[in-house]
Amino acid sequence: MTFKRSVVSAAVLGASVFSGGAVAGVSGNVGVSSQYLFRGIEQNGDAAVSGGLDYAHDSGFYVGTWASTINFNGVSASGVSTEVDLYAGFSGEAGSLSYDLGAIYYWYPEEGELDPKPDPSNNTFELYGSLSFGPATIGLYYSLADYFAVTDEGVMYPYLDLSFPMSDKLSLDLHVGQQTFEEDGIEDIVDYSIGVSADAGNGFSMGLAFVATDIDDDDPKLVVSGSYSFDL
Repeated sequence: MTFKRSVVSAAVLGASVFSGGAVAGVSGNVGVSSQYLFRGIEQNGDAAVSGGLDYAHDSGFYVGTWASTINFNGVSASGVSTEVDLYAGFSGEAGSLSYDLGAIYYWYPEEGELDPKPDPSNNTFELYGSLSFGPATIGLYYSLADYFAVTDEGVMYPYLDLSFPMSDKLSLDLHVGQQTFEEDGIEDIVDYSIGVSADAGNGFSMGLAFVATDIDDDDPKLVVSGSYSFDL
């Protein structure tokens, strides 16, 4: 099973999307979105361009990388303009239940070239797991420490995704998740979205979603995205 962080999931949900029916081998993807939202929070004030490579084995093991342009609302002026995600895991099926376990590292390579270097760093390591049954996926990400320069204590991100086919090509996608901080004084953040995704055929897909959080004065955002996936 291959890791597929689609433009819709990356830009809109900030959660990993997997394909249980993926064929073993190497695949790639490229995409563009009107903006990049990670768990409902803006990462790129302008349009974002992304791409990735994945390898899947018949055993269920997979490994891959995904990258996107960012600016952290102006931080790119200081030299940080790229996010690179590195991940590996194992997935499979038990009857009608699908499961996935793995780890992901969010890396901002340009930070190492800055003087002075950001302290704390945005580089973050998370463990994740999910279970899928029918249209529902329930999952959890967990960072032990150093969570995107926000805290050096643990952060959990439980989430629920629902995807309902509306036709052979069109799906209704719902998401809710919550960043739960172990450090006192940092308020939890709930993000949610509703959108539609379309399979345009020949590896092309499109998405449209409204995304919001419970942060005060954070207005809902409309994200438009498109991507192309291919086998190598």
